[in-house]
Amino acid sequence: MASSTLMKSEQDAVVDDTNHDLIHTLSVRLDAGWHHQVYTTETKCQGCHQVFERLGELDREAVQLLSDELRKHIKSNRFPLDLTD
Repeated sequence: MASSTLMKSEQDAVVDDTNHDLIHTLSVRLDAGWHHQVYTTETKCQGCHQVFERLGELDREAVQLLSDELRKHIKSNRFPLDLTD
């Protein structure tokens, strides 16, 4: 019985787990990138400046990867287009 409840819940979800994970991770990386930019400008320590600058670069790369993958999902119809059902 729990199995059918889980299946029904999954069917009713607006997005599947994979797309949710992509969106969530993108949100986290965008937020982190903003913070790293702020930290880079605020720190007086050169080592910390370099660390936050590098983390920002890594976040920008991750954002690009995640965005590209989401575009692929949308183009291949692996992402719901009609969210009203």
